[in-house]
Amino acid sequence: MLQYQFLFLITFLYLGIFPETNFFAEEISPGSAERFGGEFRKNWMPERPVDESLLKQNGIRRLESKHLTLYTDLPASEQVDNLPTLFDQLIPLLCHYFELNHRHYETFKVEGFLIDDFEKFQQGGAVHQVPELRHGYALRCRIWVRNPDSEYYRRHLLLHEGVHTFMGYAFGVWGPPWYREGTAELLATHLWENKRLTAARFPKSRNELSGWGRIEIVRNDFTKNRFRTIQNVFELESEDYDENTAYGWSWAFAAFCENHPRYQTAFRQTAWKLYGKPDSIAKHFTELLIKKIQNESPEWNKQEIMDHLDNDWLDFITNLDYGYDFERTRIDYDKNIQPFSAISAKEIQCQIQTDKGWQSSGIRLEQGKTYRFTASGRFQLAEKPKIWYSEPNGITLRYYHSIPIGTLLATLIPDKTENFAPKKETTGIGFSMPKNFGYGEVWTPEVSGELFFRINDFPSELSDNNGSVTVKLTVN
Repeated sequence: MLQYQFLFLITFLYLGIFPETNFFAEEISPGSAERFGGEFRKNWMPERPVDESLLKQNGIRRLESKHLTLYTDLPASEQVDNLPTLFDQLIPLLCHYFELNHRHYETFKVEGFLIDDFEKFQQGGAVHQVPELRHGYALRCRIWVRNPDSEYYRRHLLLHEGVHTFMGYAFGVWGPPWYREGTAELLATHLWENKRLTAARFPKSRNELSGWGRIEIVRNDFTKNRFRTIQNVFELESEDYDENTAYGWSWAFAAFCENHPRYQTAFRQTAWKLYGKPDSIAKHFTELLIKKIQNESPEWNKQEIMDHLDNDWLDFITNLDYGYDFERTRIDYDKNIQPFSAISAKEIQCQIQTDKGWQSSGIRLEQGKTYRFTASGRFQLAEKPKIWYSEPNGITLRYYHSIPIGTLLATLIPDKTENFAPKKETTGIGFSMPKNFGYGEVWTPEVSGELFFRINDFPSELSDNNGSVTVKLTVN
């Protein structure tokens, strides 16, 4: 029941009981966030000591490491006994992620309870603080984890709860559900190989993460037209996390921000100012994002930046899959879009790279005008087990989104962007429902907007594509 985690602290803060400080007036930084966390920790209630003799009587053993004391009733095994080593490696990774001084956390220590038989821990007096335990629970510097069937998911739950304890210790608060759970899910998604932890890993295959299922949750919702906009993610409430669906969407947004070069910095730095009302944290994230992008690209105004965020999110969710290639699917928007009518040439030609996602044509089509497209070119779609060649009409040996791979796709992003939830009747508007152009198309768009192209292919399989498609465009 993660929704109860730190609820008393958040309420305490939001009611304004916290003593007057100058933290809210400070420029945000890791240092100011840590100072706030230190002041907040002074109000923590002392923990009731664990009765180790009583736990031992109930068949519960103790594992010890620098940052974790773990009590468990599971029998000794390499997978279980290495958990404290796994946890110890998490702490310096979190310090690096949040840009904190690792020396401040040398003595950070968590008590953990890995539970197979809940009754044994009840009799041992170790679950008196836990209202209900379906998967995991964290409170101050204690965590409780129900032992799942999957070895991967056991580690995942321990790391997830560990992120909560670390953030509570470092910052004093965890922030609203979308951020605290998204961040914990992001950082707990990991690779454990040769006793070395890699955190915040975007999974390359389903086989890496037995029992996890976040990508399947989001894709299932998307196919059933239960798409969540970014605002919908921001609006998730604590009680929504009674179901894994909320964890799936929170992870997806966190993974999107973490892996997209435009959004990573703003998402990470949001942790430095979590001591506000829940709705102010989302605003803080967007303000950080706008400031960063305008510093780098002052030609974009606030509305355009937010429109790009919405469209990038929609494209990500539409194509979410294991091994998603963030670099090749990144959309570079063209500030200098020209209306077709403003170009003196009667015919315009575009080159579409086959190893990238959506690419701007640099052209604006106008509502109600009719355009003729013709496409040509031969390109490589795969090299193993043998080279596959395709032309703009695609090859029917394999399909993606029910369309042959290699097919030329096109779509418009309207001049005034909306949040485009998938609608079966709407094609050619937004990244979720492109038009199938193939060798050519005559098209009268319903709206005016920027024209984009891409080749239909799996987002994890773009790196072995080679070649381009030539698109010629005239007014019909």
